[in-house]
Amino acid sequence: MARERKLKEILNLRLDVPLAKEIRRLAQAQGRSESEVARTLLGYGAEVERRLEAQRLMTHYSRQEDDRAGRIEIKAAFVPYSRAEVEKIRDELETGGPPTRDDLFP
Repeated sequence: MARERKLKEILNLRLDVPLAKEIRRLAQAQGRSESEVARTLLGYGAEVERRLEAQRLMTHYSRQEDDRAGRIEIKAAFVPYSRAEVEKIRDELETGGPPTRDDLFP
């Protein structure tokens, strides 16, 4: 049985009307709460920012961020698990999985 994640932080956000409507639409389409959808979307956004930061850090140190003009391009694709990944997930679920950060630092 999978353990529920403990949510520890509360963040109040003001959303513009179009974004709030999109989150509501996604929640209804997925049969999830608006909060769950918003958490997922924030996680995706955080991942995008981390990857952009990594990309910036990989450029030569003498190059300034504003040296180039450009845009952010985001691509997403569903990638099915490999058989090895499925077996690893099953093993972790059966054994309780690897310890989480919450297990190590309650």
